[in-house]
Amino acid sequence: MFQRTLFALLLLFLGIGSAWPQARLEVEVQGVEGKVLKNVMAYLSIVHHQEDPKLTVGQIRRLHDKAVDEIKTALVVYGYYWPQIQAELQPYPEQWLARYRVDPGPRMRVEEVNLNLTGEGTEDPAFQALQEDFPVKRKDPLNHADYEQGKAALQQLAAERGYFQAEFIQQKLQVDLEAYAATVVLHFDTGPRYRFGPVTFSETVVRPQLLARYVPFEEGEFYESSGLIELHKALVDSDYFAEVEVEPQPEQAVEHKVPIGVRLQAKKRHRYSAGVGFGTDTGPRINLGWENRYVNRRGHRFGFALRASEIRQAFDTNYVIPMRDPRTDQLGFASSFGRESTRTSDSRIAQVGVRRITARDGWRETLSLDYRWEDFEIDGESGTANLLMPGVIWYRSQADDPIYPRRGHRLSLELRGAAQELLSDNTFSQLTLRGKMVRSLGSRSRVLVRGALGMSLVSEFSELPPSVRFFAGGDQSVRGYAFNALGAKDEEDRVVGGRNLLVGSLEYEYRFLDKWAVATFYDAGNAFNDFSLDLRQGAGVGIRWISPVGPVRVDLAWALSKADTPIRLHVYLGPDL
Repeated sequence: MFQRTLFALLLLFLGIGSAWPQARLEVEVQGVEGKVLKNVMAYLSIVHHQEDPKLTVGQIRRLHDKAVDEIKTALVVYGYYWPQIQAELQPYPEQWLARYRVDPGPRMRVEEVNLNLTGEGTEDPAFQALQEDFPVKRKDPLNHADYEQGKAALQQLAAERGYFQAEFIQQKLQVDLEAYAATVVLHFDTGPRYRFGPVTFSETVVRPQLLARYVPFEEGEFYESSGLIELHKALVDSDYFAEVEVEPQPEQAVEHKVPIGVRLQAKKRHRYSAGVGFGTDTGPRINLGWENRYVNRRGHRFGFALRASEIRQAFDTNYVIPMRDPRTDQLGFASSFGRESTRTSDSRIAQVGVRRITARDGWRETLSLDYRWEDFEIDGESGTANLLMPGVIWYRSQADDPIYPRRGHRLSLELRGAAQELLSDNTFSQLTLRGKMVRSLGSRSRVLVRGALGMSLVSEFSELPPSVRFFAGGDQSVRGYAFNALGAKDEEDRVVGGRNLLVGSLEYEYRFLDKWAVATFYDAGNAFNDFSLDLRQGAGVGIRWISPVGPVRVDLAWALSKADTPIRLHVYLGPDL
């Protein structure tokens, strides 16, 4: 009889336990705020289980019993060693409330910081600067996180600057509860500073002699990890390699010179590309391309591209040779054959040329020599031009974001010309200055300013081909007007282009969603043969979608300088800078 009763009670207990109601829980912590409150909440187990759908009353009570000790531990991190904590757990209809009233008490301060450096690092300005700006200072409130951050900063700086034998001789944070003061004792021996040793590359598709020219440091220079980062970036940007690993090998150092090992995995030799797009200037367009990334072990490249749109069709080839510093210096041979037809002109163009590209103090300099044959028709008249054109372009671009910059600019200056004495049908010289600037106004607004200035000196303008004349109008010029629809006119009021160019644009943009923005703009400009400043004006509104490859811009622009002020739609895809 007793066994049956006990068995029935056991079944009843198990039944009640399995049907124990789930409990909702609210947690309140009072008396602390900011980082201290955030740390307390991070330490509290009861907070981490607050949203558990299977939480029971028994679990709530066990978690509540641990809370006071957890709060004390969290407060110690910020130097509060004498807190007073009142904890209560109250049941309410359909939920429980866990409330903790915290009086953190006085905060301990740092009485002394004994930071002692030995080794060659004592003469290193970087260590001297860190010692001067150490996160823990005398009389500061105690913060254990600052102490750990300071230790980590010493070790990180040693690793970055080649002190591979650096170690702590002594490291301790002493807490005196009677005096209620803390003492930091850190004795850090940097040891000797290592230097760069030889750089070795794994066997790959290009010569070691070419790879060595990517190395931004010399053997024997003081070691800095930034040099390895720069080397890694340069090899990745070379486009020869799918994988790049750059590893220092201090364990193999000889006379404190660290060998650098570089493991490379080549990309596929051939790259194929295809793309489609649309712009109101060009209409539908298609691009097809092929490139041989490494024609030979000297790293030469060869490629071609076929580009076709309503106004332009071209077949381009390009052969590139890396020069002394392959990160920035190239010698290229290019050719182009195609046709360009706009509402003002029609041209068939063949061109071959050579280019020398070099980096100079943040600018990219391109020296060129092009021979161009152009058969053209403009103003109802046809002609043929042969031009041997030397030229130079200086270009620079800076942006805080390549896709959607909040701050940045680009600037280019081009000089080119031709002379009848040097295999040309005409003599001219030309300067073109173009620029664009982006600046943020608050967290959601931007201002974009764009401008272009061009000037030409030419002996026979009527014999100058359309590709060398200036025109205005279009998506990236004066909106509200068709592509190349603005320029000097002949006696029959037909646009023939101009010797000079002046274009300016001011745009305000407001981002109302993460990937969407609206804009309003004003453009003005023209191409003309003198500086009478007969500027054509356009203004409008637009919407922007910030795509992964750059903003897609859809604009409605009014041609303010036309009598009936017509509206024109402009669509353009591409980065701002």
